[in-house]
Amino acid sequence: MGDTATRPLFEPGHPAIVALWHCSLIYTLFHFRHNPGVIMVSGSRDGEWVAGYLARWGQIPVRGSRHKGGLEAIREMARMVMEERCNAGIVADGSKGPARIAQKGAVILARETALPIVPTGVAARPAYRFHSWDRTLMPYPRARVAMVYGTPMTVPQDVRGPVVEEYRKGLENALNAASQAAEEMLSF
Repeated sequence: MGDTATRPLFEPGHPAIVALWHCSLIYTLFHFRHNPGVIMVSGSRDGEWVAGYLARWGQIPVRGSRHKGGLEAIREMARMVMEERCNAGIVADGSKGPARIAQKGAVILARETALPIVPTGVAARPAYRFHSWDRTLMPYPRARVAMVYGTPMTVPQDVRGPVVEEYRKGLENALNAASQAAEEMLSF
């Protein structure tokens, strides 16, 4: 796990799919604020203001979720990523969870675009944890923050049916490992 293997992926012309847990969304958006990307945002009313802020920050929001237009949103993200040659961001456990259980959206996006998924884990000390379903992390000013990139994961274009589940589970394990590694970096 580390920065050197993934750095070329985030350079212009070398897009990747950044996959993360919902709890680390705030810091991850801040971290990538200068790297425009296509980002899936919930189709809910709450997602409306998030999409507005993302657009003002130069990001490209695409509305959808597992329960509301998710497949159409994945198709739109794939189209835009290929047209713009930019990164994509997807919250692997979705907008409502369950927390740290990956859904298959990132796997399908990777299959459709042939872009690698970069599992991303974040930890911060000191930080506030919201009393939400995912315990969203908000680093305090001047906090120590660790962001760990797992090994990029590619999904062949012929992956269908039950094999998608294998990749989904692999992504879930990789995200948990990256998150654990980020926590361990701050534990000393």
